[in-house]
Amino acid sequence: MTQLHSSPTVASEPIRLNIGCGESRRRGYIGVDARPDKGTDVIAPAWDLSHWPAGSIDEIYCRHTLEHLDPGDARRTLLAWRDALKPGGLVHLIVPDLLFHARQILGEVTSWDDDPERNFEHAIKSLYGWRAECRGGDGEDAHRWGYTEASLTELLRACGFVDIRRVQGGEDSEPWHLNVKCVRPA
Repeated sequence: MTQLHSSPTVASEPIRLNIGCGESRRRGYIGVDARPDKGTDVIAPAWDLSHWPAGSIDEIYCRHTLEHLDPGDARRTLLAWRDALKPGGLVHLIVPDLLFHARQILGEVTSWDDDPERNFEHAIKSLYGWRAECRGGDGEDAHRWGYTEASLTELLRACGFVDIRRVQGGEDSEPWHLNVKCVRPA
């Protein structure tokens, strides 16, 4: 059940949600998270958008949250988002790129620098979760599933999204981020 934690910080139009916001605030977005945090306006699981009428949301931004859901809950979430969005509404979704991190473990690619120990740690944390004690540790921060570009595209398509494309430039477009945009059909 959705619980309003505080007054949303944006006007009713357009409605843009930052789902899985944690402590992060995005200007012009309503923060939605399953746990109360600095950025949370509405406390609800990712699939519960009952605070808004169906077909009323303009955009959903979700950074590093979908991988924390079991596969069935991820599908449930995407279907709920599709129904909550206006026709033509946008989903901007960022998850760890499973293929990149598998190649990172094998030593084929690196992220921040060439230190093998740091690259291995980055890969493992991206696969299994960062598990920060301040956010609940193992139980809350564990990753429950992983995505490649092909598997995420197929899931989004199966949930009714179209115009699915990987974002190639800008924020979170590093190869270890699987940064995807798609829309609800008009």
